Amino acid sequence: MIALLLGYRVITITRFFIMAGICLCTAVAMANGKATEAKPGQNMQLAMAPAHIRQQSKPKIAIIIDDIGYNRKAGEKAISLSGAFTYAVIPFTPFGSALAEQAYFSNKEVILHLPMESSVRDILDKGGITTSHSKYEVKQAVRNSLNQLPYVVGFNNHMGSLLTTDQKAMSWIMEEVSGTSLFFIDSMTNPHSIAHETANTYGIPSLRRDVFLDADPHPEHIEKAFKRLLRVAKRMGSAIAIAHPYPTTLEFLQARQKSFAGYGVELVSVSELVNGSQAAITATQPEWDAQAIIDHLANLPSPESKHFNF
Repeated sequence: MIALLLGYRVITITRFFIMAGICLCTAVAMANGKATEAKPGQNMQLAMAPAHIRQQSKPKIAIIIDDIGYNRKAGEKAISLSGAFTYAVIPFTPFGSALAEQAYFSNKEVILHLPMESSVRDILDKGGITTSHSKYEVKQAVRNSLNQLPYVVGFNNHMGSLLTTDQKAMSWIMEEVSGTSLFFIDSMTNPHSIAHETANTYGIPSLRRDVFLDADPHPEHIEKAFKRLLRVAKRMGSAIAIAHPYPTTLEFLQARQKSFAGYGVELVSVSELVNGSQAAITATQPEWDAQAIIDHLANLPSPESKHFNF
């Protein structure tokens, strides 16, 4: 009798581990998008075979350096940075065309930093677009700015906290660009911006800015923003930062230009993120924990900032 009971327990335990193994295998497989299930009559080894697990790539970050064109020395120093930085050049500036050309021949990516009307600033750069412009004026302004700068592969908004909330103006801009190969990055100078959604409506590849790296250009604040950038990238798989050619910002980036891999991320051009050419990162939908919510709130635009022209 005792032998029978012991035998039953051994069989039960064995069955438990077999079923646990099947459940574990199925869970791993489903988590990786390829479940391996046993069919009637199949060999148990097939059911227990692990699913193919894709090799994870490093999270990607792209850093756009805005406001290139007014200060030649600062622009040249920014372009001299080692790595796949992207440079947003303001049209009709004293050194914009020359710096765009210099960036291009330094194998750097150039985008148009298109001036748009702000809700908190009266002065608008030459070629800027306002809510009072007609459809013809908006489209002509876009064409003129694109023709003025060489080698651009995309564009983002310079200021624009007012214009990026105007459906009519944004539709006209995107309609004009829709016949090109350009992409768009919403600088998110207004949390209510509709620019990204409008670009998508017109079939223009588009992403949003995640972090302002130097909303406060003091080194300790840049460091905090950089850490937020890393957290967002590691949580989401990629992230976009916008920076400016401030002395403290350039010093910060220069000190880290060859060590991004040490932070567990890869610096890429913004077009690589837009085009989705980065390797897929095997992750489930990111969880919005307390830190993620704090980062999201910290990354929202601050129109009252004295360091930005929103």
